[in-house]
Amino acid sequence: MRMSRKTGLLVSSAVCGALALGAAGTALASIDDTPARPGGVTASDAPLPEAESIAEQARSLALASGVLKPVTDLITSVLGVPGGKLWPGQADRLATAVRDAVDAARQTSPAPPVVPLVTPAAPAVPPASKPDNGRRAKPGGAAALKENALAALQTRADALLKASAAGDPAAITRALRATVAGLVNVLVSTTLGSGLPAPDLPGLPALPQLRGEVR
Repeated sequence: MRMSRKTGLLVSSAVCGALALGAAGTALASIDDTPARPGGVTASDAPLPEAESIAEQARSLALASGVLKPVTDLITSVLGVPGGKLWPGQADRLATAVRDAVDAARQTSPAPPVVPLVTPAAPAVPPASKPDNGRRAKPGGAAALKENALAALQTRADALLKASAAGDPAAITRALRATVAGLVNVLVSTTLGSGLPAPDLPGLPALPQLRGEVR
């Protein structure tokens, strides 16, 4: 197919323009547009304000959510089978998931600090501690509370599995209620003992205060 001279000139001009723009774009892209900082430090190198405390709050919520799903899976599975009696393979799978989640949460949660014994002649002076969103709990209070809640939840989940295997409807119902309450205990102890911010949605009540906690 033959092309007219005028059309050829237009095509040649377009190709040349595209090549020129492409070269210019590549050259511009190679230029670092990040403003220089004193000492060669860029804005992305500086840590975000309060990053560590916010990260700790996120870890606390992740701890609670890791336990939430396997336990609710157990509860809904018992409610979803006739008479609340799980078949053996299903019960084993659910039991393993709950146990693994609780073990992981207990390993992630900090161990309660040891409170030193104090003689009457030498009263202890509380050591200075970093501010924790304006609240302080007595040593071992929050951590021990979460540890107790996790241990109790495991015990209640085991009781639910045992009741399901026995097939007693009344015992299954009691174990279901106890397991739900145990899960609430874990969620609340995590919420109150992890330095999380107070809820700010209008209409929500104020959070309760841990015993020995100062706000």
